[in-house]
Amino acid sequence: MSVSSFRSPLLRRLPLLLLLLLLAGTVRPGQAWAADAAAPVSLAASSAAAEPSSEDLHHLLRTLQNPGEREALIRQIQTLIALRAARHPAAAHHAGMGGALVGFLSAQAMRIGATVTALASLAPLTGLLDWGRRIASDPVLRLLWIRGGGLALAVLALALLAGHGLQRLLRRPLRRLRGSAGRVLWLRLSSLIGALLLGWLPAVGLLSCGYAALAIIQATGGLPEPARDFVLAVLNATALVRAVGSAAETLLTPGAVLPLGEETADYWLIWSLRLIRLVVYGWFALGFVFDAGMNGAAHAVLLKAFGLALTGLLIMLILQNRAALAQVIHGPKGRDAGGLGRLRAVLGENWHIVAILYLLGTFGVWAADVPGGFAFLMRATLLSLAVLAAARGLIAAAGGLAARFLAVTPDLEQRLPGLQQRVNLYAPALAVGGRLLVSGVALLLVLQAWGINVFAGLATPAGQRGVGGVVTILLTAALALLLWEAVSLATKMYFSRPGEDGVPVERSARMRTLLPLLRKALAIVLGMGVGLVFLATIGVNIGPLLAGAGIAGIAIGFGAQSLVKDVITGMFVLMQDAVAVGDVVTVAGNSGLVEEISIRSIRLRDQSGTVIIIPFSEVTTVRNMTKDFSYAVFDIGIAYREDVDAVLAVITALAGEIQADADYAWRILEPVEILGLDKFADSAVMVKARLKTKPTQQWTVMREFNRRLKRRFDELNIEMPFPHQTIYFGTDREGKAPPAHIQVDKL
Repeated sequence: MSVSSFRSPLLRRLPLLLLLLLLAGTVRPGQAWAADAAAPVSLAASSAAAEPSSEDLHHLLRTLQNPGEREALIRQIQTLIALRAARHPAAAHHAGMGGALVGFLSAQAMRIGATVTALASLAPLTGLLDWGRRIASDPVLRLLWIRGGGLALAVLALALLAGHGLQRLLRRPLRRLRGSAGRVLWLRLSSLIGALLLGWLPAVGLLSCGYAALAIIQATGGLPEPARDFVLAVLNATALVRAVGSAAETLLTPGAVLPLGEETADYWLIWSLRLIRLVVYGWFALGFVFDAGMNGAAHAVLLKAFGLALTGLLIMLILQNRAALAQVIHGPKGRDAGGLGRLRAVLGENWHIVAILYLLGTFGVWAADVPGGFAFLMRATLLSLAVLAAARGLIAAAGGLAARFLAVTPDLEQRLPGLQQRVNLYAPALAVGGRLLVSGVALLLVLQAWGINVFAGLATPAGQRGVGGVVTILLTAALALLLWEAVSLATKMYFSRPGEDGVPVERSARMRTLLPLLRKALAIVLGMGVGLVFLATIGVNIGPLLAGAGIAGIAIGFGAQSLVKDVITGMFVLMQDAVAVGDVVTVAGNSGLVEEISIRSIRLRDQSGTVIIIPFSEVTTVRNMTKDFSYAVFDIGIAYREDVDAVLAVITALAGEIQADADYAWRILEPVEILGLDKFADSAVMVKARLKTKPTQQWTVMREFNRRLKRRFDELNIEMPFPHQTIYFGTDREGKAPPAHIQVDKL
């Protein structure tokens, strides 16, 4: 409440004191209604006159003669002097910025000191006792208070009974409406609105009954003005408490609006009702006692004490919920999370300190009556809360929409294999980016609400360049990433596209090699392009950089001739399609399966699992054993006494059996090719045959054919000779061989 609002009645009643002290000293507007009731003399004219009335002079004389009242008047005058000095710092304009600041702080300190002194001296109690003493000593005032008090109590009792009766009557329907919240949104909203409206009916009934009774009494004789003001204050306060309390009870019903348990909902309902009653009844009580004639300075001290009590209650609420809210702020990981997680952990551990300091600072600004300070704090706080709530809601809504939009159906996953994996890869990054964007905008709005004009800075040419540069970099990176993902998805679709039979078509080895290589080259080009755009956006001249890169490339070309040779040889090998990923080759004396081909080297893995990396500069000859197709070649040795044609017939029949086997039929491309008797070896006649197979399948077919051939030759007693040695002892002159003595050590 401003100083001028309680100072103006005194200026009308005590002009003599204003002339003597140049200030207003006391406030007694409540005596106007008593004087009007006691005598028909109009005090309006006299109060507007320049001369004080006799009653005012007598009251001033009594105040100066009473030591207690005189001390209270002196303290009030000191308080008003400090207030006027704070509002009109005339000398500050001549002392410069430093002097103005010192003067302002000095005036605020004097004001706070005067307030604390008045509070410590029980000035409100002194004002109340003086007010009660005046009423008790004046028979007319006493009669008016007794008559008006009885009627006022009767009106209040009637209104309260009406409100209580309506509340008991509506208790069961209210309980049914508050507990009928379902999953359907419109049903929940209708139940919620119905419960709110029904819960306000007792307050409306209380006000209606009270105002009707007041109207009847006013028509039959009327109530004194203070009694009527008292009744109106109690009626309005009680109705407001019941209306707001009913709304709080409806909103805090478990499952209605907030996901609260029954115990948590009861806890917050108790605290809500406690705060509502304190604020509403306290505010109306302070307004009533001021209108009834309480001294203005005493009323100001009571108002500050009321604010201090409310601040203390809020601090108690903060301390009670310190641990619970700290756990919510911490998050599931706490300090184990990244940078933002650690920041949240620190905020969770110290949030109560920040909140208590904010409450104490707000109370200090309000109690010191800093011009516009409390209004600024309230406006900035409410705007900040609204921005944070909107940001939280926007993040939650965006998360739900993103989850629905990025959901991959089984049919889409079947048509685009790997899409769900890519979505899962980028979804967390998109979520974090969206939260950071919304949080950044919310931070700017909060700073703007607290008087830090960041948008004015962004509107400057430098700010526009900065924002434009950030947007350009982000758009360039997003387009590059989108192009990269489109190429990757198209590549996967090409390799996994099914044929007419529903089975994925096996692509050529050349495509399996070149497409991944081209994708890597595209990634390098896109990365360099985004890097150049970034450098150009932040102000780096990329022209000399590109020229320097060209010169450096020439120098590197001379200094790294082997690297250049690797790249050039690799390009020719790839263009000729001599080697592809998945082939079994012999390169530079090393054999193995080709796992990867880069622009400068080839990586093999041999049969033992050893990885071999061979630069293309060392490749002079390439032996590809799985290019397009392969042959399983059989070199079969039989004894010289065996029938060659019969053996060839057995081989042909056995090859036909293998080709008819379902496990091997898909591996063999053509029937067996009998090449015939190939050569005469030292101990066997060599017969050659071969089967044409798919690439890399020749070894599997060869092993199975050898297994069956051994078994078939054993069944037919066809000898497969192996190297053996005959020992010859020679003969004597008579042609007889000497005996060979053999000793058998163990049978």
